[in-house]
Amino acid sequence: MITLNKIYAPLVSNDTRYNIVTGGRGSGKSFAITTLLCLMMLEKDRTILFLRQTLTSAHISIIPEFIEKLEILGIENQFRITKTEIEHTTTGSKILFRGITTGSKNNTANLKSLNGVSVMVVDEAEELTDEDTFDRIDLSVRKQGVVNKVILVMNPSRVDHWIYKRFFKDAGINGGWSGSTNDCTYIHTTYLDNINNLDESFIEQLERLKSNNLKKYNHLVLGEWSDGDSD
Repeated sequence: MITLNKIYAPLVSNDTRYNIVTGGRGSGKSFAITTLLCLMMLEKDRTILFLRQTLTSAHISIIPEFIEKLEILGIENQFRITKTEIEHTTTGSKILFRGITTGSKNNTANLKSLNGVSVMVVDEAEELTDEDTFDRIDLSVRKQGVVNKVILVMNPSRVDHWIYKRFFKDAGINGGWSGSTNDCTYIHTTYLDNINNLDESFIEQLERLKSNNLKKYNHLVLGEWSDGDSD
């Protein structure tokens, strides 16, 4: 059985197109997102595009995380799993795992040609440094008759990153805020939201970092955006 923090509920209940999920180390955001995507496949005819800046071996790097959640949920036998896709054999819903760049080449043209995408997830979105690339892929999420969602999952980076400028600074939103405004839902968590699932030695390590380097603790652990100055 999986019990998710209720802070993630707006990803399902809200109708906002854009969803920004941020958090520090140990916050549990990756666990929550993979679980929610597995549950989305129980809906009919959902095509979910799961992206990373580079994703060359999804069956090794990311698909096992999804298989783990399916097994915990007890529904793994309902799915067909390949090296690049997971598909529910009854609902027809599926997750396509792709890289934005393949080797030295930009894969945007191929991503734009995918049909029926209603949910796009950019994992490790801090690695996507080109806003124009995001905009071109964003336009492919346009299925009729459903709520289309674009979900950016990331550890906050520097304040000169385009995601901060566009979704935080220009929108008048402070980092670390959770809520919805201007067609965007913001969800921010830290290890304190996930502390019951963390090893005691890991928590002690974070507390030592807090004592020794507060600025690095605030950035890496509490998920604050960095001004770029050295720690």
